[in-house]
Amino acid sequence: MISTHTKWTDETAEGKRKHFGYILHDVARQMRRHFDAAAQQHELTMPQWRVVAQLSISDGISQVALAGLCDTDPMTISGVIERLEAKGLVMRETDPADSRAKIVLVTDKARGVVSEMKLLAEEVYAVAFEGISDADRATTVKVLDKMSANLSKQRAPSKEELV
Repeated sequence: MISTHTKWTDETAEGKRKHFGYILHDVARQMRRHFDAAAQQHELTMPQWRVVAQLSISDGISQVALAGLCDTDPMTISGVIERLEAKGLVMRETDPADSRAKIVLVTDKARGVVSEMKLLAEEVYAVAFEGISDADRATTVKVLDKMSANLSKQRAPSKEELV
């Protein structure tokens, strides 16, 4: 139950109201922008990077499962995979458990890119957390993890479920 007396805004010195959701979204947007700029040297878009990163953790999964993990639809993920295949970063093989399905595998070339992209991500995080103490950083991550878990328990319906 949401408390009705809790304010999710903060008055700034200029008298402008900043809503928690806006701030959270703005930080995520700016981090994506910084990461996109750094990732351009690998000629990867954010959706492509998400697929490669997810496969580096869960290699050899179906396109449908990959779409779910990347929070997108199977048709979109198919196009991303095609572009990544053209770059030699992933490959599709027939699923040994279901000859009608394909599994997606990350290539050795992609494993090298993942290592470099992790370093780029650390640089973006360093910029984002500049001037923030280790304790405040740990608290921020802990609070955001808890919020994610809370919202996962109360999962919002997907676009497909709303139709």
